[in-house]
Amino acid sequence: MRKITVKLNEKDYFDFLFESNEHENTIEEQIAEIIQYYVLIRRRRVKLKLISQETLDSDI
Repeated sequence: MRKITVKLNEKDYFDFLFESNEHENTIEEQIAEIIQYYVLIRRRRVKLKLISQETLDSDI
């Protein structure tokens, strides 16, 4: 496991805290959810790129 440190100004911190509370998450849970979402999107993007490349290769 790795540790990530993020510096936010006070307004951004409170806005993020408000958003986390709206989703009934702690700040840590909200950040983990955002990271999981990003990783999922990234993996799907790579997978789609590979599938489309295979399709193009098979048409040749």
